Amino acid sequence: MINGMLHLHIMSWVVLLIVFFAAYENFSDRLGPSQYFKPLMMLLRVFALLAVVSGCYIFFKAMNADAMLYGIKFLFGLLTIGLMEMTLARKKRKKPSRNFFYMVIVAAIITIGLGVHLPLGPITAMFK
Repeated sequence: MINGMLHLHIMSWVVLLIVFFAAYENFSDRLGPSQYFKPLMMLLRVFALLAVVSGCYIFFKAMNADAMLYGIKFLFGLLTIGLMEMTLARKKRKKPSRNFFYMVIVAAIITIGLGVHLPLGPITAMFK
């Protein structure tokens, strides 16, 4: 069951990042939102919910192995999702959002790096 949840979690994060970049680029500073912005925001929230639910399941199942690192990854995952929402909200209000965009990228890289390094990650699984 945990392998299926890992696949769901990875798939939801990949789609979440793609949808975030698409939503960010579908909002012009000069013209405002395109017709695809609102559906992309809804899709972003659906995949964010999937990522949080699958992440919670993995977090509670993996508490016996590296609980602290899984907790840090969980917090960075929540931070990444929160920064995504804040970036798009600032862009929607026509406030500067480029710094938040860079923070999303940094937080996502840290989160993905921790996920790859942890015992249930793909790199660690190759050497079992």
